[in-house]
Amino acid sequence: MSNNDEDLSTFLMDYGFTEDELFAVTYELNSFRSIPGTTVRKYLIRVLQTINEDDRAAFLKGILVGVAIKNAVDALNDALDEEDITDEEMRVAREIERLQGLDREGQ
Repeated sequence: MSNNDEDLSTFLMDYGFTEDELFAVTYELNSFRSIPGTTVRKYLIRVLQTINEDDRAAFLKGILVGVAIKNAVDALNDALDEEDITDEEMRVAREIERLQGLDREGQ
């Protein structure tokens, strides 16, 4: 597992997901990606086929939250590179640094 994967696992376990849940989902998703000729479209279709109809809205929420987090991180990184960030972006950057520090300390 890479350091980023470990950070993500720790982050998700802080929200109540168990190590077993994370392992099972990661294993399943990695098996979908490892199929030769897999495109993003085929990957998403395979994942959607494993989701119950009643759970599709929760899955979509997860995708949208993931995209929002990725966009926020990208925007923050761009702003930090340009050294032109707002007070709110600086607050978020400090919070990320604080959380990373806690993770390194094992808290």
